Amino acid sequence: MENKKFKEKLKINSLYSLIIPIFYFYDLSLRHKKVNYKKGLPAVIYAIWHGKQYGLSCIEKKDRKNLSILVSKSNDGELIAKICDTIGYSLIRGSKGRGGAKALREGISALNDGQNIAYTVDGPKGPIYKVKEGIIKIAQLSRAPIIPMAPQTKVLFEANSWDKYQIPYPFGKITTTFGEPIYVPKDITEEEQEYYRQKLEDKLLELSNKIHNTV
Repeated sequence: MENKKFKEKLKINSLYSLIIPIFYFYDLSLRHKKVNYKKGLPAVIYAIWHGKQYGLSCIEKKDRKNLSILVSKSNDGELIAKICDTIGYSLIRGSKGRGGAKALREGISALNDGQNIAYTVDGPKGPIYKVKEGIIKIAQLSRAPIIPMAPQTKVLFEANSWDKYQIPYPFGKITTTFGEPIYVPKDITEEEQEYYRQKLEDKLLELSNKIHNTV
């Protein structure tokens, strides 16, 4: 078991060493246009589809430490976490299956301390474009607003995976549209939780369709 863990860690570190120089300059090459971006809001929860996480690259380098990204504790997540940390983001480790309760507490704590967080709403395993209830619970307990965000660009690569994970072209232009804040009251019923979950899902789909038709 220990030998297996060592091999997995070695593989992750090797991939990281190979990828990070390329990824660092790739990140710098991207050009961004932000639509309806409201800077200076109190702590917010950015809601984004799992396969379109490239949209988070629109956050300026100097602001990235104030954005915590929720990353799973899987082997893939370990590699993603190392890359995100190197290019400036803060991290919260965990998912619904592994470390979920801890990640929930850390997310709420970060928001209460004035830190923004990013949440991939249909992750970690889908189904695609279906918002999970976790983000509603975080918003409910923290009283932080949810900001839907939808990026669009010319795609270099789309993975054959449940989330159709996308990678933009180097030097490509990414247009990211932000929705209006969604506030979730603290004391609501399960039916009302579903209302806000569906509201967020509808808004993300609306933003995605809108930007797809205009870019």
